[in-house]
Amino acid sequence: NKLSCICVEVSVSLLSVSKGGRPSPTPSLPNFLHHHFPSLVPIPLLSPPKNAPRPHHSTTPTPRSAMSDPEIYTVGWICAVTAEFVAAQAFLYEEHPGPRQTARHDNNSYVLGKTSGHNVVIATLPNGQYGTTSAATVARDMRHSFPNVRIGLMVGIGGGAPSQKHDVRLGDVVVSSPHSGHGGVFQYDFGKTIQNRKFQDTGFLDQPPLLLLSALTTLKGKYEMKGHRLIDGVNKNLEKIKKKSEYRQPTLSSDRLYKSHIIHPSKSPHGCNVDCNNDTASLIVRHERGEEVDNPAIHYGLIASGNQLMKDAYIRDLLIKEKDVLCFEMEAAGLMNHFPCLVIRGICDYSDSHKNKEWQGFAAMMAAAYAKDILSQIAPNTVEAEKPIPNSKRGQFVVPFRRDSDFVNRPDIWSWIETRYAGSEMCFALVGLGGFGKSQVAIQFAHQAHDASPDTSIFWVNASTKATFQDSYRSIVEVLELPHRHNPGVNILALLRDWLQREDVGRWLMIVDNADDVEMLTKTNDQKDPPMPIASYIPKTGNGKILVTSRSWDAAEKLTDNGKMIMRVTKMEEIQALQLIQKKLSQDVDEVAALRLADFLDHIPLALNQAAAAAYIHRRSRATTQSYMDELQKSEKRKDALLRSDRGDARRYDGVSNSVVLTWQLTFEQIRKEQPRAANLLSLMSCFHSQNIPAYMLHRYNSDFSSVEGSDDDDSGDLEDDLDVLQGYSLVAMTATSGFCEMHPLVQFCTQTWIRESGCLERWNRLFLQSASKHFPSGVFETWEQCQTLMPHLQPLLDQEPSEESDRLEWSNLATNVAFYLTELGDYSRAEVIAQDALSIRIGSLGRQHHFTLTSMTYLAFAYKGLGQFRKAEELEVQVMETRKTVLGRNHPDTYRSMAHLAVTYNLQKRWEEAEELDVPVMEAYLRVLGEKDPETLLVMGDVVAIYRNLGRWEKAAELAERVMDISLKQLGKEHPNALLSIENLAEIYRSQMRWEEAEKLQEQVMNSRKEVLGENHPFTLASTCILVLIYKEQGRLGEALQLQEQVVEIRKRVLGENHVDTLRNISEVAVILGKQKRWKEAENLEAQVLETRKRKLGEEHPDTLASMNRIGVIVGDQGRWEEAEEPFTQALEMRKSVLGETHSKTLTSMSNLATTKKNLGKWKEAEELQAQLVETRKRVLGEDHPDTRLSISVLTAWRVEFLGKGRS
Repeated sequence: NKLSCICVEVSVSLLSVSKGGRPSPTPSLPNFLHHHFPSLVPIPLLSPPKNAPRPHHSTTPTPRSAMSDPEIYTVGWICAVTAEFVAAQAFLYEEHPGPRQTARHDNNSYVLGKTSGHNVVIATLPNGQYGTTSAATVARDMRHSFPNVRIGLMVGIGGGAPSQKHDVRLGDVVVSSPHSGHGGVFQYDFGKTIQNRKFQDTGFLDQPPLLLLSALTTLKGKYEMKGHRLIDGVNKNLEKIKKKSEYRQPTLSSDRLYKSHIIHPSKSPHGCNVDCNNDTASLIVRHERGEEVDNPAIHYGLIASGNQLMKDAYIRDLLIKEKDVLCFEMEAAGLMNHFPCLVIRGICDYSDSHKNKEWQGFAAMMAAAYAKDILSQIAPNTVEAEKPIPNSKRGQFVVPFRRDSDFVNRPDIWSWIETRYAGSEMCFALVGLGGFGKSQVAIQFAHQAHDASPDTSIFWVNASTKATFQDSYRSIVEVLELPHRHNPGVNILALLRDWLQREDVGRWLMIVDNADDVEMLTKTNDQKDPPMPIASYIPKTGNGKILVTSRSWDAAEKLTDNGKMIMRVTKMEEIQALQLIQKKLSQDVDEVAALRLADFLDHIPLALNQAAAAAYIHRRSRATTQSYMDELQKSEKRKDALLRSDRGDARRYDGVSNSVVLTWQLTFEQIRKEQPRAANLLSLMSCFHSQNIPAYMLHRYNSDFSSVEGSDDDDSGDLEDDLDVLQGYSLVAMTATSGFCEMHPLVQFCTQTWIRESGCLERWNRLFLQSASKHFPSGVFETWEQCQTLMPHLQPLLDQEPSEESDRLEWSNLATNVAFYLTELGDYSRAEVIAQDALSIRIGSLGRQHHFTLTSMTYLAFAYKGLGQFRKAEELEVQVMETRKTVLGRNHPDTYRSMAHLAVTYNLQKRWEEAEELDVPVMEAYLRVLGEKDPETLLVMGDVVAIYRNLGRWEKAAELAERVMDISLKQLGKEHPNALLSIENLAEIYRSQMRWEEAEKLQEQVMNSRKEVLGENHPFTLASTCILVLIYKEQGRLGEALQLQEQVVEIRKRVLGENHVDTLRNISEVAVILGKQKRWKEAENLEAQVLETRKRKLGEEHPDTLASMNRIGVIVGDQGRWEEAEEPFTQALEMRKSVLGETHSKTLTSMSNLATTKKNLGKWKEAEELQAQLVETRKRVLGEDHPDTRLSISVLTAWRVEFLGKGRS
């Protein structure tokens, strides 16, 4: 470059030597150079040796087409209006073709050329679109299309800010220069206008690049030395402009500075000459500039930039006074932080209402002239050594966690984030319990967003504490190299917030992680470090988005200001949990075992990570997940130890545990500190089962509950608020069913561990017991729904009796009601155990005659009856009845109830006369006192119906049964168990009367209703099905009977098991039907299996075992194999006499079967004696009119006739 300049001077010197118009003799070039440049060292290569190769670039000029290559342009020159664009082009001494290509979506128009030795690209803002945002867009697109632009110039016109300190006049030039803590440009509309029209500075802008500042210093010195010759440059380049008059310097008389209170009428079509006075009263008088002052003058200092045109002299003067501003304009603030440049403004008006377009062209030319001069101070090779502007402002990635290669996508969360990220709202949040994967999703999204848009900056802020928040901001500020970050006393939080809130800052995403502490976020710090709440330092405007992760809904709502911008993150779906286990183990996994483990850990990501990270899981084979599952289920202690393990994900903060237990206990402690009532509520809820927790049991958790007398209303006002707190932390949730809550099983377990370690477990278990005892209902049909809801919560309580006496009584109250409910459900075995434990406590604490003790005895007797243990039931019920007669009197309602209960037992024992003797007086008393519509009266009437039916009093039974059925259906409804029982009683009567069609219709109704109300597995449902089987069988519809009976057997096997007593009874009924179908072999084999199982499980003398012996005899006898039938019949009869008694109905049935067998074997005398004994016993037990008695008499009579006919006496 120096050589080319010397050559130019040489050519000029050579041509300038002339005398009288004739050129002088030309001296040799070396002599000329030595004469004019004595210090120049000759370089031999200037005269290359012979045959030396000649360099290509020295002989071949750069083709014009190459000048359209965007890569060769290093200076970016931006203009705002047409006058500026014209002036810029006027100062190019070369104009190049347009660019051969531009970046996609670049809408700028460019002029390319050269000035002061630099390749310059000039762009202007779109017509009519002024301001910082438009300028930033033009600069951004220029950087994309011209990637090697190293320095920038913003050149054009501006409004002057004259003051006594700075004599700024029209046509002067103002150059941005660092001043009073600013980088040269002050963005005044980013300040906050407050009372008295003052401005509060809240933002900082970058200063121009050092290279331009150095050139500025050099040029300023030259101007000080020799003055500028900008006017000469303007006048010279005016020749290139067709409309020269618009760009010449106007007369000085048109430079008028009005006093601030003189305002030009806004709607006037006239100029200031007409509407504004030009006398000394309106104008500020200024003296002519002296010889030592350049005119126009060059000023260096602060330029105020804003999105609105400054035309208010009062505000102008305020900013001059407060900020020492020299000039106002509208574009520079959009460039400084993304297109570092020098701002050069020619003054065309005084930033007041007296706008003066007359000076715009000349002001633009002056600014362009200065721009050319500043470029002349910079060597092109120096510019090329600078970094391109795009590289210096590329998006930053400040995220402390690497991408997770094992990440499992959760489409619902991911789609929600993407939608919000692309939407109009600035801040959105993920809320969920710790360990649910919020931060992991945020980490992955941060990497994804940066990959998709490298120009987008990603910032990660740890909002766990005030200190971590400040540290995160400080790290980001350092990476961004924000100006003034090292100034003493600078507020780093405000510095970053204000910078991000700028409209000219590129796109960014800030992730505010772990924003859990509402108090930390929203309360002002008394120590004033920082002085404002932390939440106030999170940007509210700008070109960015904010993704918040929090455990607290309240905290997220404070930051988003919009509940619709919050998504609650729940546990993983099953397939996602399985994928996470498979990825973490990096080996083949037993899928079934992995799914079981995922279910056990409730699909919670942190817990699954823990499981996968357990050391021995990596050392074992396919059984490893099952092994971990087995370990978890060994004991609560082992489960706690495994869930405390700190192995797991490395993408967590230092000191933050991977343990589910420890992670959640931090949340529990935070709630205890901030909301102690809510912590109490959580403690109580942990005593429940995790699902369907009834809100009506969540009371008195904030009061002294040493007594059970407290009211549920004591803290009813707090409950909703405290539930909201726990919901906000995602610890509990309201279910779809109103009034019920739920919590994750692992949350429940960890809460229990927490309160146990706090020494409070016994306290909360006591309150839970009191609440359960108070709220578990009696167990009658109307309360079944409530009982069903509460039962899952009570199992831990029922499994262990408390030690404290007061707690034991509470427990017995609860257990007694539960026992009755289980009896109603047909779960007699569980009812027996619970009722027995309740009875033992009450006998020990209250005595045998206490009302509560007698109730427990009664309910235990109900369980015994359901199990077929009638003698045990009778013993208890007799004791209850006699005690009540003694204590309460014979006519007391409770006494009558105990009599009715005992009557049912007698009826089941086929002691029908005794049952009638007890139950009929009770029925009459109930009818007299309570009336026939009372539910208890109807129940006793139904019991009497069963007694009449068993006694063979068909007409009386049918009449009473129809009456009971009609009233029950009206009073109780067709689905009530007692109403169904009344229908079934009538169906049984019709069956006994062989009124098959009527019986079948009623029994089908009962069976279908019980299936709907009780379920197909309930004992009552199966019992009604078995009665329908009898109706089919007695009609000879054996196929239908067998199909129904086999269905019953399958349900019994599934629910009770193959060897259960009831299952075996139903299998035996299948054998009977097979025998009726003459499928002898199948029937005999099946019954033989039942017999062997019963002998093994029940013993040889059990009534059911004897029933099997009897049925094998029937099956064999029906085939005519009487010799084989005689032995089982004989054994069954003898053992039934011994076990059941000689008058039991089953004993008499065996007697009848053996008599028939003896008769068919020709043993007439033994047959007749047995049958005669049968008749006499039935007469005595059942009476002469009972159908069974009459049938026995008929058989004996027929045999005697047959015997006489064969010569037998």
